[in-house]
Amino acid sequence: MNKISIVVEKNMNAGQKANVAAIIMGQISKDSPCLYGDLVRDQSGTLHAGIAVNTVVLDGGREQLLSLISGTENCDVSCIVFSSTGQSLSNNYPEYQKQISSMDTRSTNIVGVGISGDDITVRGLTKKFSLTK
Repeated sequence: MNKISIVVEKNMNAGQKANVAAIIMGQISKDSPCLYGDLVRDQSGTLHAGIAVNTVVLDGGREQLLSLISGTENCDVSCIVFSSTGQSLSNNYPEYQKQISSMDTRSTNIVGVGISGDDITVRGLTKKFSLTK
């Protein structure tokens, strides 16, 4: 069984957290299309998302985010991050690509980390984080 945990910087406001989580989830789903099944239609005809993998959004501090990234290095999980550098370059992908590729991870100022993989492994990596508020 698989799981996705997205850990966002706890001091951001709710809108920023939602934005970071959506960006990370979008990238994870692009790289792993099996995360979604077919749309599900209810009795009224409304379409519902067909998410097939348990997903949670958690809060963490900046140093905890960096530690989480390091903790994934020897695990069989996917780790995708987003940074305040990315937030500041809205709709300017060429500049984003240029800046991120010329910086180390810490310098990008990570604001979100997405981990996907085996349920037990992902839970082990993220057990110290709390559900986001």
